[in-house]
Amino acid sequence: TALYGDLDALRATPLNGHARDIVDPGKIFVYDNLILVGEEGHGIHVIDNTDPQNPSAVSFLSIPGNREFFISEGTLYAESMYDMLKIDISNIQQPVIESRIENAFLQTIYGTDGEAVIGFEYEEVTQELDLDDPIFSYDTDESIFYYDINNSLIPQSAVPASFAGNSSSGIGSVNRIVAYDGYVYAVSREKMNIFSTANGFEQVFSQSVGWNMETVFPMGDRLFVGASSSVDIYDISNRESPLLQSNYWHMTSCDPVLPIDESTAYVTLRTGDFSDCPGDENELLVIDISTNDWVQEVQEIVMDSPFGMTLIGDKLYVGEGDHGLKVFDASDRRDLKLLESIASVEAYDVIAHPNRSDILLIATPDGLVQYQLDINLDLFLISNIEF
Repeated sequence: TALYGDLDALRATPLNGHARDIVDPGKIFVYDNLILVGEEGHGIHVIDNTDPQNPSAVSFLSIPGNREFFISEGTLYAESMYDMLKIDISNIQQPVIESRIENAFLQTIYGTDGEAVIGFEYEEVTQELDLDDPIFSYDTDESIFYYDINNSLIPQSAVPASFAGNSSSGIGSVNRIVAYDGYVYAVSREKMNIFSTANGFEQVFSQSVGWNMETVFPMGDRLFVGASSSVDIYDISNRESPLLQSNYWHMTSCDPVLPIDESTAYVTLRTGDFSDCPGDENELLVIDISTNDWVQEVQEIVMDSPFGMTLIGDKLYVGEGDHGLKVFDASDRRDLKLLESIASVEAYDVIAHPNRSDILLIATPDGLVQYQLDINLDLFLISNIEF
């Protein structure tokens, strides 16, 4: 069922507010000494992590409809339902919306009473039907609304909400929005949107380019897009005009992709019956991306249920959900060797601290946990930001 509301009133929502409890956590982003935790569909919790032993809540940024965001050089880029926002957070105590591009992802859909569609309410119904039932060929206005919104706007992550997101001093492996070289790239399920930050903030590209896109990662003159059945590589030597160069096809799955350098990338494939990632492939892949028109798999490692990953020095950390945390020796980037499997830690995403190589942040069902690493790969609990 479509939900309707006053879009102008939502756009006028005051940005900065008091800190509040985290109820439905979404994306997690670590920036400098800040940890930002998304509240699905409502905004972003800001946490001061200057002292990792005592992280403290600072404020809550109210951004209606928000699910994805990215920070670069003191600027927060966030989607808000139909719109894209550019927010100055150089002074986190006084954030300011510098620019709003209305209807950046989709032209506003209105109901008969003039109010905008601002979401959907879901109810699961089981009903037995004959194969010739007309419902199989019947489209209602609301089903068309849902199709347009579902494929054009930024969706909820296939990673469970409590475990979504990844960033560090690098870009991370689970992002739908990324800022790079004066541009911001954002992908929904089928559309790629590009925004220029050179002269203010303007949209320069918006096209349907794929299907079931999940993540985006730039490197050099290439843009890597992880989709449910492929890794798509685009030439972005012209930053405003991406050209598809090659694809690496794989079984349908959820697939964060993490390019390590100009020639090598890591991909995790995760599936599970009755999930947002159906199938039976759970693997960590090393792929050769050294040429523009040909991508080749060079190593395949069977996993249990891989989610996010991060590289710290020569160690690759991969969250395996309720199967724990795996640590690989990546000194040879194309020949990963398992060093340790830590079953005591339920790890969905793993995030490198932006300033300290001895701290690892792990998203668990109960919160964001910070651990100190020692030379023996032992983890020592520092703090836990509870969800």
